[in-house]
Amino acid sequence: MHPEAVLLALRRAWLVIEPMGLPVAVMGGLALAVWQHVRATRDVDLALSLEQHELERLLDRLSEAGIRRKPGSSLVRLGGQDVVPLLYEPPDTFVDVQVDLLLAGGPYQRQALHRRVEAHLPALDIAIDVLSCEDLILHKLLAGRLIDRYDAAALVRINRQALDVSYLKQWSGELGLGAELSAVWLDACPGETPPG
Repeated sequence: MHPEAVLLALRRAWLVIEPMGLPVAVMGGLALAVWQHVRATRDVDLALSLEQHELERLLDRLSEAGIRRKPGSSLVRLGGQDVVPLLYEPPDTFVDVQVDLLLAGGPYQRQALHRRVEAHLPALDIAIDVLSCEDLILHKLLAGRLIDRYDAAALVRINRQALDVSYLKQWSGELGLGAELSAVWLDACPGETPPG
């Protein structure tokens, strides 16, 4: 998929969600670039916190903007989080870009959104918020796929000096990800004692 279509989908969704005042942050492949780990991605992942009654209002506004529910699915449970899969076809691209809304359902997800940071992506003319590097690492560990483990190790390796290690240690322990964080840390920083 052409990267421009993904950025157009992000821009469209952001301009609908952000003015509603909902805590929202880019996560997933697009957020990696902010933390100096660039890789291709074919979708937009947005973490957000909202009340159940706000969800339908948000989905209505997204629909008005051309971002529609993915056929045959409404709410999916993935990695302990509720996900609303949507599709958007940016003008003149003739491709559908998946836009996943990951709904914050617990204390950790809400804390991660509270720590979001403003960022700028190349080729995007608006400011966005992304998950902090630590929270992106933790979300990658929660997802648990091989590509996510690779991403988490790259984030640790590239951003090692700036990471809040005590935060990573605390939440990896509370989320039951201590072993996963240690393994990724050893991949990223051979010879260094991992947190925990």
